Amino acid sequence: MRRAVIALAVSTGVLALAACDGAESMSQPSSDTVAAASPAAPAELPARGLAPADAARVAEGLPAPTTRWYSGLAFGSESFSAFGDPLSLTAVERGIAVGLPRVEVSADAITSPAARDVTMQVDGAEGLPVASAADPIGATLDYRDGAGDTLAQVSIAKGWPAIAVTAVADTSLTLSAPVRDVEGIAVLEIGETTYVLMTDGGRVDGAALSLPEGATAQLAVVPDDGDPAVFAAALGEPVGATDLEISVDEETATTSVTYTDGGTVLAVPEDRAEGLDCTLGTYETIHGELLACAAGSVSWEVPRVDATTALDLEGIGSEQRSAIVEALQAEASAAPDFPVDTYFGGKALHRQAMLVSIADQLGEADLADALFAPLAEALRTWTDPSGCEARDIECFVYDPGFRGVTGLEPSFGSEEFNDHHFHYGYFLNAAAVAVGHDAALAEDIGPVIDQLAADIASPTASERFPQLRSFDPVAGHAWASGMAPFGDGNNQESSSEAVLAWNGLAAWAAARGDAAMTDTATWLLSAEADAALTRWVRPDLSGFPDYAHQFVSLEWGGKREHATWFSPAEAAKLGIELIPMAPVQQHLAATGDADAQIIRDTVEGAQADAGEAGFGDYLLMYSALAGPEDAAAAWEEAVALSTEAIDGGNSRAAMLAFIAAQMS
Repeated sequence: MRRAVIALAVSTGVLALAACDGAESMSQPSSDTVAAASPAAPAELPARGLAPADAARVAEGLPAPTTRWYSGLAFGSESFSAFGDPLSLTAVERGIAVGLPRVEVSADAITSPAARDVTMQVDGAEGLPVASAADPIGATLDYRDGAGDTLAQVSIAKGWPAIAVTAVADTSLTLSAPVRDVEGIAVLEIGETTYVLMTDGGRVDGAALSLPEGATAQLAVVPDDGDPAVFAAALGEPVGATDLEISVDEETATTSVTYTDGGTVLAVPEDRAEGLDCTLGTYETIHGELLACAAGSVSWEVPRVDATTALDLEGIGSEQRSAIVEALQAEASAAPDFPVDTYFGGKALHRQAMLVSIADQLGEADLADALFAPLAEALRTWTDPSGCEARDIECFVYDPGFRGVTGLEPSFGSEEFNDHHFHYGYFLNAAAVAVGHDAALAEDIGPVIDQLAADIASPTASERFPQLRSFDPVAGHAWASGMAPFGDGNNQESSSEAVLAWNGLAAWAAARGDAAMTDTATWLLSAEADAALTRWVRPDLSGFPDYAHQFVSLEWGGKREHATWFSPAEAAKLGIELIPMAPVQQHLAATGDADAQIIRDTVEGAQADAGEAGFGDYLLMYSALAGPEDAAAAWEEAVALSTEAIDGGNSRAAMLAFIAAQMS
């Protein structure tokens, strides 16, 4: 069985790539990879600083850590929070506040507000922390004096129930509560929560912590049902460099994270705990219990999802085929509307690409060519490397401050690096379809499309791009806010657009012949698809009986909501998790009667206000995934659906083709 593996050292800010013996490296291009696919040979985009570079509190040479779970700790002049599962972390003047959030459940939300159980402040430091290392799993925050000299560093990592402090110079810290000795263990008891403070070379006296240069301390939260002495004994050395290893085989995508070689305590969901010693207690979180495990590493699998930009239309009936072709003919006879911003412009490109794909699948070569022509023209316009030297729309620039690509004109804060994976996923999917139809187009559009791919998912950090800009390997999904200026941490709303991003990345990489990026993207796609299903669309909410809904429409670091950024309508709350109902979204199909009934129930609840809010077309497409009979019923409604009720990023042809594919 072929297994491709990539190993990445990710916690020190120095990212080293290594291929495992006996396996194909996912990051090393194969010999037939097109040269322009490599971020090492970028398109020469105009340099333009659109993001507020002074908003990022980072050490010289470090890219601004956008769209990370901890981004709020490194941006702006205010105190914002991040959620590391199980700890909440809040940036404060001269220090950091650490807490164990307590879960609260209402009809419309599952929340765990950031707690400030213990505040650690560095004596002599000034201002908020400065990030000196940042990667997908964790970060290092520097505390500096008025002269700019670093006094101490705090290290954080997702899934680690502790923080580590390292003294860069002889340093003292003041705690918000005194430490007391309990059977030789330094303990802080804050209400119902217990922390242990372990030092190597330091000294604790009441609320004062003294650390000579090079000394370290760890502040860790003990589970409510845990024993502080047993927990402290398992804590081991502070987490330094962590290693991320990802792999894909024919059936699964695997993530492995090593926090320490010598062992520590990790907070692990039960489905990742096999083979670990998880007897140290449990933490309650908004996603259920995390087990406190004495372990230095953790590994887990999700089902493999392969990228596709084409529906399986081989078995559809003649009635369905005729209706789809008629819809394609109507599209080919009309000039498409391509908006000029990166979000709606990208959606329009994807819409046109799906028409080309469907025509190709049905063997309608003339229709496919007619639909392809405006798509190719629009893609060439967007991917002219010097386009932004002549205009301020339909082009891309490189932002050297934030080390990434921004499209003009921006939308939804994309100039601050919000939502890049949502926007560029549409471009990547459209480009993959277009090059699949006419391979010669790759020479024109490839250099810039490659840069969009590198912006959202460079496998390693480089001088131009951070590693995996928005993806959180431990959570298993991306985050959407560039700077996350919120008390509830970062967030992501449109889970299926995130899936589409990695689908487009994999499809484009395959079109470019880049086997390494294809495997990386397949891992991203598989993880995100699993998260979309299990955290947003059909999560197990049995542990939260007071929550009154069957899906979640907005995930935060510290909150799960039945709400959207833009509408209170039920159709919007479900619909935003479904768009764009692309061919890859077969992972949302029912696998049994229970799934099918949830689809029926949630669609029925959302259709009540779809006429006013929109999303009715996507609801019909989703309902078709409940089973063949449901698809047949959806077909009858879709045929009669008014054109005005079809989203601008969708088309009648795509809606009908998607539903027809589920009927056979």
